[in-house]
Amino acid sequence: MITGSFHLERRISSALPDSSKYTRRFWLFIISITVIRMLMALILGLAPQEAYYWNYAQHPDLSYFDHPPMAAYLINLFTSILGDNKFGVHFAAIFVSFILSVLLFNFLKFIFDYKTAFWSVVIGSTTFIFALGGLIITPDGPLLLFWMLMMFALYQAVQSGDLKWWILTGIFAGCAMVSKYPAVLAGVGALLYLIFSPIRRKHLTKPGPYLALIVSFLVFLPVVVWNYRHDWASFGFQAGRRAAEAVNIRLDYFFGFLGSQIGVLGLFLMPLFIWAIVKAFGYLKNDSRISLFFWFAMPTLVLFTAVSPVHYVKMNWLAPAYLSILPAAVYLYFKSDSRVLRRYGKFAVSFSIAATLIIHILILMPNIGLGKGDTINGWPELAVRVDQIKSEFKAAGEPFICGYEYKTASQLRFYLDGQPETYSNNIVGKRGLAYDFWSEPNVLVGRNCIFIYDQRNKYNGPRPLDDFFEKTDGPEILTVCRGGKKITDFYIYRCYRYKGIR
Repeated sequence: MITGSFHLERRISSALPDSSKYTRRFWLFIISITVIRMLMALILGLAPQEAYYWNYAQHPDLSYFDHPPMAAYLINLFTSILGDNKFGVHFAAIFVSFILSVLLFNFLKFIFDYKTAFWSVVIGSTTFIFALGGLIITPDGPLLLFWMLMMFALYQAVQSGDLKWWILTGIFAGCAMVSKYPAVLAGVGALLYLIFSPIRRKHLTKPGPYLALIVSFLVFLPVVVWNYRHDWASFGFQAGRRAAEAVNIRLDYFFGFLGSQIGVLGLFLMPLFIWAIVKAFGYLKNDSRISLFFWFAMPTLVLFTAVSPVHYVKMNWLAPAYLSILPAAVYLYFKSDSRVLRRYGKFAVSFSIAATLIIHILILMPNIGLGKGDTINGWPELAVRVDQIKSEFKAAGEPFICGYEYKTASQLRFYLDGQPETYSNNIVGKRGLAYDFWSEPNVLVGRNCIFIYDQRNKYNGPRPLDDFFEKTDGPEILTVCRGGKKITDFYIYRCYRYKGIR
């Protein structure tokens, strides 16, 4: 008994320096990277997707056509505090990333150790796919935050059996669904986590999981109501269109998927993640912690890998799987005695951090151009020119602004003087995504228009542009460059007396 007490005291005393050391390192790291992100947010323009979600926030609603509303709510919150400017929009991403990092550190130090917690945050914050989400607000940011909160609450619910943790599991699951529809895969992961263990499976005979399910549905209910009011448009778009596109095997899709995943995760980090997934199989029976991260990762990983030969899989769709398996990978890495693995891991992490740092520096340097791949710059110059052309129409009344494709329309509204309402593809008889719900083309009949399209998204309407107006002049071509490299050409048309959609 005395010997056991001695060993316990020795373990506690040896753990204390680590806890203090890694806690200090964590706060130094997270405060430093947050300050850097805030400085970048003052300089960096909006990505087209950010401008689109900012437009969501300009049209408050229960939900939207392409995505649920959480990102719009966050943008609305921080721009109402910080102003409708690029810093206010970026700050939504910075805030989410900061909270996620704090949550991850405290969760992992609780179930693993301080070393695993610290390095999971460092790797997660500096890996390109997550570093990007620390500056660019998209539905993925809040999805990852509530995904991790759901995992934490579920783990506590299983360990304690306390109904309050099951209720919190439901709340966080619902918030994840209000962030992005693929959160349903977190629910699949939670079910697998419960099923594949005799001890955890017993919870399925108790009210906790079903209470969580009911609560999650109630949180998600506003999105259901929006869909009901709009003929199930969003559900149909996400399910029907995705299924219709998955018809033929496309090797270019598959290899593009592999290339994009290696790109966003890292050429040298990818083997470590694969190693961790394989290694985790040996822990599923006896380690509920590894099982938690494994089962939350697998549905997303398996589904999108399986459909990649027949459907285009975007680079960010696997982010929840990577976040889920990351802590297990770090923990298993530190448990390994392999010198080769240790050396490789140090190299892979160092390379990932260096590559992400270089990419951030390149983005900020004005004398280095990225060419047509640069989707952030060039929009303010376009907005200045469009504002100048607007002044020419004053005698004939205020023209409306139509940006062909949602990216152009969204960026124009953000950067134009006074941030006026802009219009998109439905003006020329094409689907305009969320813009279909924000405007009625025939209300604009008789008005003049400034119509703009980006060379990267050329006009491809059902009829020539001339058919929608009594007269069109143009195009005027505005070429935008950065660092001596051409980004794109914007084609600007002066259009007179809109005829509407017939």
